[in-house]
Amino acid sequence: MLASACSAYPKQSSSGLGQEPRTIAYCELAGDPAAYNHELIRLTGFVTHGFEDFQLIDPNCPPLPYQFSVWLMYGGKAESNTAYCCPGETGQESRPESLVVEGIQVPLLSDSVFQRFTDLLKKEPDTTVHATVVGRFFSGKKQELGGKTSWSGAGHLGCCSLFVVQRVETFEPHTRADVDYTAEAGWYEKEGCKYNSLRWQKHVSVNYEEEAAKQAITEQKLADNGERSWAFIDPQRVAIESLKPFYGDEIPTLRKVKTTPVRQVFRWNTSGKSVTIVVTRPYWLSFYAKTNTVAWITTMIKQADCH
Repeated sequence: MLASACSAYPKQSSSGLGQEPRTIAYCELAGDPAAYNHELIRLTGFVTHGFEDFQLIDPNCPPLPYQFSVWLMYGGKAESNTAYCCPGETGQESRPESLVVEGIQVPLLSDSVFQRFTDLLKKEPDTTVHATVVGRFFSGKKQELGGKTSWSGAGHLGCCSLFVVQRVETFEPHTRADVDYTAEAGWYEKEGCKYNSLRWQKHVSVNYEEEAAKQAITEQKLADNGERSWAFIDPQRVAIESLKPFYGDEIPTLRKVKTTPVRQVFRWNTSGKSVTIVVTRPYWLSFYAKTNTVAWITTMIKQADCH
C-alpha cells in the first residue's frame, strides 16, 4: 500500500512550504486521478475521521465508472492516530522521520490552524469537518478486482488514493447544536438481536454509498421546496417512509429507543426480525440546505435475526 510503503523510498529535498498549489475541485480530481498524480493541490471537502476512516469526501460528484476515495495522512512527522489495517497510525503522536511517499518528501506546516484542527479530531473521535487543505496527491493504481474498477493503494485495506496534508488552510469549527457531526451515521447504534445475522439495508454518510448521499441531498431539497416539509419536524414519519422500499406493504409499528436533538433511533420487530432505523440531521447536509435548517434523514436501516 502507498501509506505503509512510505518509508521505503529514498528521501529527496522538501517540496517546499512556499510552493503555490493548484486549486481544483474534488470532482475534477475524481474524474481523472492520474492527471494530478504527485501534484501539489488545494482541495475543499468533508474530512471524515474515525475508526478505519480518515478521508476527504464530496458526496455530490457525477457518477464515475470506477470507485474513487481519498485517504488522508499528514506530512512531516505528524501521525493522525487513525486505527486501520494495516498497520494504521495508533499509539504515537509522531513518526521518527518526515514522511516520504513515492520518492517525494512532504513537509507539514504545524501552525495554529493545524493545531486547532487536530484538537477537534481528538475531541470528537468520530466526526466530519468541512475544510480546505493543501497537500500532495498520489493517485495509486487503477485496478480491476471482482469485476469492479478502483483507484487504490493507500489507507484501510488499500482502499484509496492518497492525499498527504501539507497545510490546513481553513476549517469550519463545530459550534452548532442542531446537527449531527458524526461520520458513522448510525453504523454503531446497537441492533436488537443477533449481530452475526445483521443485514444493512441502507447507510447514508459522506464516505459510504455516494448514491445514498445524493438521495439525502434530494430529500433535503424536497423539504426546502415544501414537498417534504414534514421532514423538518417528524423524524418518525421519515423513518416509516424510508422502510417502504425494503418492506413493501408491511405497516411498521416503531418503538423509539434513543432521542437526542440531532438523532433518533427506532426499532421494529417483524417476522422474527429486529429492524433498527437511525434518523439524524447530518451536518454535511447543511451545505445543501436552502436555509439554515437541516431535514431529518434516515441514515441507517439494519435488520437482525431474532430466532
